[in-house]
Amino acid sequence: MAGFEIGVNTYSYTYSHRALDCLLHLKALGYRAFEILSTPPHFWPPALDGQARLDIPRALREEGLRILSFNHPSLDHNLVSPMPEMRRYTVERFLEFIRLAGEWGVPWIILVPGRVSPLFPAPRPWLEEWFGEGMRTLAEAAKQAGVQLLIENVPTAWLPKADEVAAMLDALAIPELGVCYDVANAAFIGEDPAAGLKRLGSRVRVVHLSDTGRDRWRHDPVGRGSVDFRAFAAALRDIGYKGPSMLEIVSPTPDVDIPESHGRLVPLGWQPPAA
Repeated sequence: MAGFEIGVNTYSYTYSHRALDCLLHLKALGYRAFEILSTPPHFWPPALDGQARLDIPRALREEGLRILSFNHPSLDHNLVSPMPEMRRYTVERFLEFIRLAGEWGVPWIILVPGRVSPLFPAPRPWLEEWFGEGMRTLAEAAKQAGVQLLIENVPTAWLPKADEVAAMLDALAIPELGVCYDVANAAFIGEDPAAGLKRLGSRVRVVHLSDTGRDRWRHDPVGRGSVDFRAFAAALRDIGYKGPSMLEIVSPTPDVDIPESHGRLVPLGWQPPAA
């Protein structure tokens, strides 16, 4: 049995490496498939000149490396902001990612559905309208580019649980939308990750792997929290999952913690590192 494919999210390298240098560095650790966290100075499409847009994918092909997903973290943008200017800005940024993903053959763009005030959020119908408006624009562009948008379950977003993500996808009925399911995000908010995964089923295209407890939201190395990875692996097999599992370890020592986490997952059904 081949096992589940492992890739690496570049989160821990965003302030130490430019994206291409990071991928070459991770290749030396045995990795070939990646999710790029999109934030300056690590990786920022508006800053790429025309030559860089050609040189980076050429270098990846020569090195036998693949970018499977772009991940634009929800730090300075918001699809459900009450301010229409912010919603427009957010859509514009994602349109840039979609165009680049289409040029480079990156199949997925991971998207946080937006943040709300924890004290006094906007009415739910407003959030649904704002989100739907933005997603319909982005989905049409993604369809033209041959890219799929994946909504991620994030504790600070307005759709943190599998049931909520599934209900929103049902309401939108947009084929170009799928799911990135994050096991640590689910565990932190008290959702059983195995049950959440099964709830979303075939809509899941990418999974994020890291560990956390309930006391503080973390993306720790595997084995340092309370996530039941054995049960999660069984759920992946139950739904017939064929996509990548991205190690999204946020650590000051990623060169140690990423391979160590990977080693803990191999006996549970994930592929070993490449030679």
